Order: sequence, then structure tokens, then C-alpha cells
Amino acid sequence: MDIAHPTAKQHKGNQAETLAQRHLERQGFSLVTRNFSCKTGEIDLIMQDREMLVFVEVRYRKETGLG
Repeated sequence: MDIAHPTAKQHKGNQAETLAQRHLERQGFSLVTRNFSCKTGEIDLIMQDREMLVFVEVRYRKETGLG
């Protein structure tokens, strides 16, 4: 993956993550980190709600009728 030049799919994914992050922040959550990587995969957003950590997987869909 070339971080300097994201693909169209990566760009849409980043936009969806930003929208999800902003929505959760409006609900009172605070961002801990984005795109946390480990050997088993990646977590899109890690948010905090008071004393609880929330792990968020963001999925972008073109069709609004699903999900």
C-alpha cells in the first residue's frame, strides 16, 4: 500500500472513518487512535466513552439500503 498515493478505495475508506469518528465525537466519545495495526489485523477506530474503550470497524457501502 502506497500511503503517499491512496487508491480510490482507500480514499473512500478514510472518508468513511472520518465520518464515523466525527459522529462518535458528537455523541461524547473521544478518539484514542485510528488504524491501529497488530499482527492479527487492524482496528479502524479506538474511541473512549468515560472509562470504556470502544473498538470500531468501519464499513463503507455505496448502497444505503444495506447495513
